[in-house]
Amino acid sequence: MTSAAIAGDALLKMIYSSLIAGIAISLVFSIAIFGAVRSGEKRRDHRTNAAIAYGALAAFALVISTAIVAYGLFLVAHKS
Repeated sequence: MTSAAIAGDALLKMIYSSLIAGIAISLVFSIAIFGAVRSGEKRRDHRTNAAIAYGALAAFALVISTAIVAYGLFLVAHKS
């Protein structure tokens, strides 16, 4: 039988890294949802400039969310 030794430092790093990543992606994606919802509300209220600004916020947050996920997949694929 083989036994695997678990390094405490590596385990702690994995725990806080995944906690930070989970909070970050949740926060950024919720900002995207907020921007999309507000953009629709402002468009219905005929406030075009505000609708454009909230739409840009939603688009930017979606791009950042996609980048975070892509970076995470890159790190998993190129794990050393």
